[in-house]
This record gives sequence, structure tokens and C-alpha cells, in this order.
Amino acid sequence: MRITPFLIAASACLISACAQNHPKPACPTAAQMEQPELVGRWQADMPGQSGPIVLELGPHPEWDGTVKGHILRPGSSAVVVGDVNRGELTLEESRDGRKVTGNWFGQVVEGSCAREIRGEWTDEADRPYAFTLRKIGGPQP
Repeated sequence: MRITPFLIAASACLISACAQNHPKPACPTAAQMEQPELVGRWQADMPGQSGPIVLELGPHPEWDGTVKGHILRPGSSAVVVGDVNRGELTLEESRDGRKVTGNWFGQVVEGSCAREIRGEWTDEADRPYAFTLRKIGGPQP
């Protein structure tokens, strides 16, 4: 049977082509932003809150695709965990590591190459504050 080696070779080529990793674009769209783009330092502009506010985010040690880090404010800091999914940011912060003391909900700004996020932060009393996060450092598009 000469057809069997041909089918095996053709199947191997198809599997190889399907298994190739597609490189990330140099400038991801909002929907393409994932955990690797969220990792790093971010400056938060938040009218009504004293600043500077800096978020330092790294890969979460237990949950793939999520981040864990710290929010540094004048005179205080908090733990933060969260993720970005299809251009939507969700972060929870906690000053004591147990009780949620703030929530961040935002949208990645289209055309920002995953380096700007705008949304709303609510404190533990559910008071809303608009925010803009901008990535500090790292490769520029």
C-alpha cells in the first residue's frame, strides 16, 4: 500500500501547520491584550485621589493568565489581583490581603498598543472614581 505513507506524511504536515505558534503583534489590539501585556509598572491618574498611584503587577504564582502585585499610594499600599479578558480589565485590591477594599473595572484603549486602560475604581464604600492607567517603561510600539 503506497497510499499509507502518503497519508501519514500529509497528516504530519497538517498537524505541524496547526500547531505553530503565531507571534504576538507588536501593537496588540484591545481584544488581543493578555496577561503578559498587563505585567509591569502602571501609573494611575485618578482625579479626587492623592497621587502618585503606581501598580506593580507580575504573573500570579497560582492562577495562570492572571496577575498579582501591589498598588502603591502615598502613605499606603495594597495587594492587587486580577486579569484582562477581551479588552476588559478586572482587578481587586486589599489592604490586609483578605478583605476587598477596592475594585478596578476598565477597558483597554484601542490604538494604545495595550499600554492604556480607562475605567472606574470603587473604594470599599462603593464611591466611584474615574481612572486612567498608563504603562511605565517597557518596549514602545
